[in-house]
Amino acid sequence: MKRYAVVSLITMIAILAIAYLLQIFVGYDLGSSASIVSALVPAMDAGQTYARRTKQRPENGFAWKISAVFVAINATLGLAFYLVFSMAFGGLADAADLLGAVGAMGWVIIVAVAFVIYWLASRFFFAFGAKNELKLQEKLAAKKQP
Repeated sequence: MKRYAVVSLITMIAILAIAYLLQIFVGYDLGSSASIVSALVPAMDAGQTYARRTKQRPENGFAWKISAVFVAINATLGLAFYLVFSMAFGGLADAADLLGAVGAMGWVIIVAVAFVIYWLASRFFFAFGAKNELKLQEKLAAKKQP
């Protein structure tokens, strides 16, 4: 879990830097859609780490459960990251306006839909990372044999 959190935080910082550089030099705004990458990269890394340690694919039930935990970790880090930057650059008033405009039920729906999307994506990339790591280990083992 600790490694997932660290990889997630590093990914968030990298996305922020890339978005900033694209905006400055190319005039292209990544928007909020790039935020899903902060869930995909650490989930894939977690899958690779899992396969490296266990030498097997994660069981289906475990993959679903751990992916839900990944979403909770990612959401917590993302919220903290957002609050720090909003306070540093004065965007909390904008956030308060947005919260008021959407309403409580709107936020429940948005959070539920985001959770499902992030959960499915994390589940897929966790399994994908494990699968790719096992294939890599097989190739490396085949190269070692004469």
